Amino acid sequence: MGTHSGEPAEKSTGEPQTRTPKRRRGHDRVAVLLEAAAAIFVEKGYDAATMTEIAAKAHSSIGSLYQFFPTKSLLAEALHIDRLERLKAVFQDIAEKSRGLSAADSGEAIFDRLAAFIETFPEYPVLAARRDIPRDRKLRSRAEVKELISSILRRAEPPVTDDVALMSAIILELIRIAVIAANEPEAVEDRRLIRELRLMLRKRLEEATVKA
Repeated sequence: MGTHSGEPAEKSTGEPQTRTPKRRRGHDRVAVLLEAAAAIFVEKGYDAATMTEIAAKAHSSIGSLYQFFPTKSLLAEALHIDRLERLKAVFQDIAEKSRGLSAADSGEAIFDRLAAFIETFPEYPVLAARRDIPRDRKLRSRAEVKELISSILRRAEPPVTDDVALMSAIILELIRIAVIAANEPEAVEDRRLIRELRLMLRKRLEEATVKA
């Protein structure tokens, strides 16, 4: 197979756009294409994956794939946004179910649910590591997730108040490290690192809720 696999260049005159299906059949087709992309990204990695392989995995013609997603980056972005929405739903569920927990226990819940999320969607670390993520979307998504974490900490008993922005940023950064580590499951030291980071986070959250 050639390096281009008969695929169009990612950049051309005018910006290619993802086509939004208007009928149920089109939505179902897009869902199949996205799941096929997820499987190929996990198997091959984002850079090595080709649109030809994704179309074959979806039992679809390459023309049908390009009809909905003119470029691989647009396909990956659509899949990434879908997974981000699912991740935000996880944080919203934690916020609802963690009311009354300590901040430290809430932090543990975040990590536990994150581990389950990555196990369910192993393509997420691959998508998160892409170099072509739109900067505005990246900043917006980070702000949304950070606010969801803050809402969890505010509902803790006792709540995190003064340091809630800092604590949310720390948790978000630890999540980023955990996502990177999850993409290299053979690295035993990475798993040990995550355990240590969790202990450090628990201690810091406990300190943030100590009454003066």
